[in-house]
Order: sequence, then structure tokens, then C-alpha cells
Amino acid sequence: MLLRSLLTRLERRPDAVPADVRERFEAHWRLLERAEAQHPRAVRDTLGYPSVGTWLTRALTAPDGDALARCLGHLGPLAAAAALRAGGRFALDLPAPAGRLVLPATGLVETGASVLRLTAHGRSAHLTAGGRRTGPVLLRLPGRVLGAGTGWRGLRRLPGSAACLDDLDPYRAPAEGVGSAALLAASPAETGGEPWGQRWRGALALLRAVDRARAAEVTALLRCVVPLARPAASPGGAGPKVSATFRAAPGAVFATLPETAADLAEVLVHETQHSKLSVLHDLLPLHGAGPREAYRVAWRPDPRPFAGVLQGTYAHLALADFWARAALRRPLPAAARRGAGTRRDSYLQQVAEALPILLESAELTAAGREFVTGMHRHLAALARSGERPVAIGAMSPFGDVR
Repeated sequence: MLLRSLLTRLERRPDAVPADVRERFEAHWRLLERAEAQHPRAVRDTLGYPSVGTWLTRALTAPDGDALARCLGHLGPLAAAAALRAGGRFALDLPAPAGRLVLPATGLVETGASVLRLTAHGRSAHLTAGGRRTGPVLLRLPGRVLGAGTGWRGLRRLPGSAACLDDLDPYRAPAEGVGSAALLAASPAETGGEPWGQRWRGALALLRAVDRARAAEVTALLRCVVPLARPAASPGGAGPKVSATFRAAPGAVFATLPETAADLAEVLVHETQHSKLSVLHDLLPLHGAGPREAYRVAWRPDPRPFAGVLQGTYAHLALADFWARAALRRPLPAAARRGAGTRRDSYLQQVAEALPILLESAELTAAGREFVTGMHRHLAALARSGERPVAIGAMSPFGDVR
């Protein structure tokens, strides 16, 4: 829908960008159409990569002129990445700002040339600049594209999953930053070494030990983790701990490096719930509330809009469920089980305080009321596993609504 909206904008405002920019955009669009006719699944999978949604959001909000023209240039690398995966022959001139060409969901080519011609045929593709062969050779495998040679840097796969650590794509994170601290995407220099891989392996092992179904859900839905840079004034790993998802980029988790594998497991469970609920609400609206901030919740110091209360309650209910399971898992060390029980009880209390806001609301649709009622039943079942009694279903505390 976002891609169609961009095309509609250009059709309705033909003077939004110079004629040569529009012509290149149309040529790239035609390549995307041909690739889709040849291999729809490969193209859909490429378009579904989270950074594509972030790019489209930026393009749709860019003013006419140079800002929009710069955004439109990214359709070429996107169409090339899709066509490489789809198979078939093609040749395309692509811009390479600062001598770097990023292929979404694939990797980065660095040659120093400002314009590269990508020629694909058979099982490989090569690059030329000024008529001369340059850079790596791209190998076209079923469902994947790999690079071989100087100047290639592929996205790093996260072990045991199809997800990757994306520290390359220029549109991997919103331009305004993430969270109240407006953290920017970390550079490859900041994500080198093994910390992310080690945390990921530990988090996935914990998820699989505690709840294999939830581990399968995370690995099935997650396309990439986007590391966030810590502020320059916070050396040595200090500073705000941030994680987030964005509606336009389902399948991406944005996060600073968690201190432990258990913390990363919590982030993955939490943010996967946000992505799921955003997609569900797009397909089947759960409420009709506006964006006004009105409600106090235990997990945030600032008032939240109704949508934020629903999202937070759903995510924290999943965390209560996860840690309730971990508290009962005998293979885990006793100290880990005690820590899990503490986290479980904390999240149970937070959800119990927030759920009445939803249950009492007139903003829910019929589907939303059925959904929230299901959350209430699940919380009641989880509360019986806690060490401390949790009051559920009472009126929301005075002062919650302002």
C-alpha cells in the first residue's frame, strides 16, 4: 500500500521531481514489475524487508524537489535486489552515493564509483564503472544473493534463524532516531566483534529451553535486528537501554545492545508482540481511539494514548507468560528461576493495573473487546502461577484517566 501510494503521488504530481528523476523511477518500476511476473514470491519477500517500509515512509513525507528525488533513487537498488533474487537477465545503472551501493535485504558493494552498472545473467551478476569491470561478483542462489570479492559486505545472519543483523542499509532506522533519546542506527564499526552474536545465541537458547513455540514465532517473524548507537556521552555501554518497533517496518527490532542474553530474550518477546498487534490492527481494527495521551500506566512515566495502553498491555502479558514458564523450568539454575519469578510477578502486576483501562473503554470495536477479554482470561490463568496475589478486574485506580 505504501509503494502504491508513492506511485499515485507521482502520477498526480508529475512536476514533483525533475523529468530525468521520474524517468529513472519509471525504469526501475518496470524492472520490479518484470521481476514480479517472473517470481512473485521473491519480489514480495524483498518488498517485505523492514527497511523498505522505513524508506517508503520517508519518501511519502519528503517535500517535492531534491528531498523526494533523493528518496526515489533508492527504488533502483530495491528493484535490483528483487530482480537478482527473481532470476532472469537485466542491466541497470544504479547510483552509489559516496561510492557505496546498498542492496536491501542483501548487502553492500563498495567500489568508490558514484554510478555502477549491474548486469545480471544466469547464476551471477557483475558490476562495471565507466565500462570497466569492478568490485565483487554477485552469486544468485535460490532465494539468496551472495557476494564474492573485494568490496562486498553481506548482512550478517543471526545464528539459528533467517534473521540478520542490519548495520548497512541507509534506511534501516528512522531518520529522526528511535525513542525519546532519538538514538540513531549504529555503524558497522560499532557493531563489530561478537557481542551481538553471543547475546543472540544465548537469548535463542533461553527461548527454546523455556517455550519452543514462542522461540519458533520469534524466528519466523523476525527479519532483522537493527543495532542502535549509544550516545557519545555514554561510553563503555552506559546510557539509555532502548528497544522499539515501527508500524511501517514489521519484522524489525531496533535495540541497543542488551546487557545479558536474558535481556535480549525479553526484548525479542516484547517487540514481536508489538509487530503482531500492529499488523492485526491494520487487518482487523481493534479500537477507534485517537492519538491523545490520556492514561497512566506502570511501565511508563508519561501518559499514554489508548493504542499505547493496548500495545503495552499485550506485550507485558506475553512477558509475564514467558517468565512464568521460565520460573517452572527445572533445567534452569535455581537463581535463574528465582529471577524469572520476580520478573513474572512484576509484569503480572503491571498488566493487572492496566487491563481495566481497556475493559472499561468504549473505544474498543467488537473484535477488540473479544481480544481484550481473551487477554483478561489469560492473565487470570497466569496469576494463579504467581507467588503474590494479583487483583484482576477491579476498577482502574483513581488518576489513571486524565
